[in-house]
Amino acid sequence: MDKNPKKKWLILTQYYPPEMGAPQIRLRNFARELRKHGMNVSVLTAMPNYPLGKIFDEYTGRWSVHEEIDGIPVKRLWVYACNARSGIARIANYCSFALSALSLLFAPRPDVLFVESQPLPLGLVALLMKWLRGVPYVYNVPDLQVDVARQLGFLRGPLLTLAFRFENLLLKSAWKVSTVTHAFVEHFVSRGVPATNVTFLPNGADTDFLKPQPPSTELLNRLQIHGKKVIVSVGTMAYYQALDTIVEAAEQLASEPEFVILMVGDGPERARIQELVRSKELTNVLFPKVPYEESAELYSVACAAIATFRNMAVARTMRPSKLFPALSCGVPVVFCGCGEAAELVERNKCGIAVPPQDGIALAQAIRKLASDNELRQRMGHNGRLLAEREYSWSGIVERWLSSVLPITATAEPAEMTKDVALTTADSGES
Repeated sequence: MDKNPKKKWLILTQYYPPEMGAPQIRLRNFARELRKHGMNVSVLTAMPNYPLGKIFDEYTGRWSVHEEIDGIPVKRLWVYACNARSGIARIANYCSFALSALSLLFAPRPDVLFVESQPLPLGLVALLMKWLRGVPYVYNVPDLQVDVARQLGFLRGPLLTLAFRFENLLLKSAWKVSTVTHAFVEHFVSRGVPATNVTFLPNGADTDFLKPQPPSTELLNRLQIHGKKVIVSVGTMAYYQALDTIVEAAEQLASEPEFVILMVGDGPERARIQELVRSKELTNVLFPKVPYEESAELYSVACAAIATFRNMAVARTMRPSKLFPALSCGVPVVFCGCGEAAELVERNKCGIAVPPQDGIALAQAIRKLASDNELRQRMGHNGRLLAEREYSWSGIVERWLSSVLPITATAEPAEMTKDVALTTADSGES
């Protein structure tokens, strides 16, 4: 490692706490771990507004805000906030923060820029920082956003072609591309990114905070679910997750009053799924508000956690981040999908995988876990061991840093000494 590893790292992201969601939690943990490893870390982000598309009250009417989170300086800039479902409104939201972030061109120069790839327009800031100020950037890709948009029909024609070409430019111009699955690594190499430039930075969990504990009596009382076999779905509710599958499973379980499904989280699909549950007059699906700080208590009352994906080709390469908090808390998972995530669950014997968008199979798996205490405990124990061994944020970031350091502040950082995708190819990370 460089004799002076305390380099200035700037994380550029539209989404960051106090917003809640998978990117926000992941980046907060990443920033804390960088700091623990001696990096001088700061964050440039937008005024918090996700998921409702409304600036949080304490930030309204302000163009910029300086604050600290976990001892890390955070600067927030104006963003056009909206919760409209139209494509034009979403593009305006994405581009507005990218325009605000161009102020980085006139700010103190970081040694390394770590840019979150979502939304795509934010990559323009990374390109300009490299071209105009010589700042190398890590392009962090947690999802194949252009591929998903294509397969779901959100992008087509010239706009799709433009998005792919721009994304390719961002990928090939990056010092390093970091991504969350082995399939993504292969995907980017197939698109012409040098294998030595693609690094493995999987999703994970804070295993010190998220750990097994006795069932929370306070939460059971608050939610009035004493004596129930509780199943949880926790995290952002998005279209590609095919959450209708959970509703279909709830219909299958409706005649068994001991079951209750808790759907915890916000997102663009929450209102629609709530209306679907109401229209079917299901009483075994609840939508409680449980803050992230009570995540361990939430998992403590659960027999199983569920995660679902839509049946589309790109989903085979993805691993939902919501798997790992459950595993860290010793709760077995039922994954309704196929591909890399299903293989992880099955190979490590920490849950059950069923076909995508199959509510009947999902209900059967829920029954199996809920009725077999020994199986549930064994799978939960396996999941906790896996999380501690492979998915703790401290271990993930330490392995990732060892693959990209040493760096120099005055030139393009040195090539990694060993491809982390190879060193962890059999470890089962996300």
